[in-house]
Amino acid sequence: MPNFDDCTSSAASNSSDLPSWLTDLDASVAQPWIQAIQAAEMPGLGEGPANRELVGLLNSDSAKSFTPLQRSGLWLLAGDLDRSHTISQNESSSEGSFWHGIMHRREGDFANAKYWFHRVGLHSILSDLSGMYPELHPDADEFVDRVANAVRTGEDVEECQQVQWTEWQWLMNVS
Repeated sequence: MPNFDDCTSSAASNSSDLPSWLTDLDASVAQPWIQAIQAAEMPGLGEGPANRELVGLLNSDSAKSFTPLQRSGLWLLAGDLDRSHTISQNESSSEGSFWHGIMHRREGDFANAKYWFHRVGLHSILSDLSGMYPELHPDADEFVDRVANAVRTGEDVEECQQVQWTEWQWLMNVS
């Protein structure tokens, strides 16, 4: 269900219809990933949904085409927060902290998510998200609070999922 959006963050501009992290791959490697991502359900705000097709690809040799942090993001999309966490917690970069924060936000550990987003520091993706979604994502802490409220009340779930999907796409491009 998720489609690759036309929008790109200032950190990863791209003129293609597909993101650079996929277009840089040989087409025979990229195509199964593109199909699996486009066939996946929109990532939830919490754990899941599980995606067996992506899990199968992540366990294949083609997953070695991606950086560790891209694999962390793909594990999130596949619904396996533990596998994503194992990778992101061992990456000290700003992007590693970003993936770590997303993982904790999805598992519902909102205070820990905020801690990791503070470790991200000033990142162009955060400011780009604030520019694109000023009501929903004025800053990382506010978005964590918005997601916590959406999970608790069921309000703004689809809107938060769209912000999260944009965040995921942009972060994949720079990871």
